[in-house]
Amino acid sequence: MTARHLRQATGRRRRSDLPRGFTLVEMLVVLAIVAIIAGMVIPMVAGAGEMEALAAARAVAGDLQYAQNYAITHRDPVTVAFHPTGETYDLRSNQRGLLVHPMTKADYVVTFNAQSGYDQVDLYAADFGGSASVTFDELGSPGSGGTVTVRGGAQVYLVEVTAVTGMVAVTAQ
Repeated sequence: MTARHLRQATGRRRRSDLPRGFTLVEMLVVLAIVAIIAGMVIPMVAGAGEMEALAAARAVAGDLQYAQNYAITHRDPVTVAFHPTGETYDLRSNQRGLLVHPMTKADYVVTFNAQSGYDQVDLYAADFGGSASVTFDELGSPGSGGTVTVRGGAQVYLVEVTAVTGMVAVTAQ
């Protein structure tokens, strides 16, 4: 009689013939890996609005610096006009009118609602001495200092333009 026939006759199976399951150690390792991944992903998803707001505030700061540099290099005052109700702003030269964006080669108009990655961003307010726009003269000095307020989720960021020097900084509120 062969070993197979013997097993069939006695009704016993060897350990190697039984279906193999997971050990407790294997299960704990898998659970630990899942917990680590969840610990990394959940905060990123929960903080998406805050991250978008920071990115938007930095983009506004970069565009203000671009306007300032353009005014200096072209010796032509540049105005950045904010329109919080429309979630937009644009850059205009006194001599040339609406500037052309150096990357897109389109009119330099930024609309947060139309850009991907800024879905949860709110261009809340802009105040430059009672106006929603700031003009940089030929020397790069703003007509007045002021702030642009950007919100996303529970986070608020201020983009501050310092009077006289025109220094631009982003701060969390």
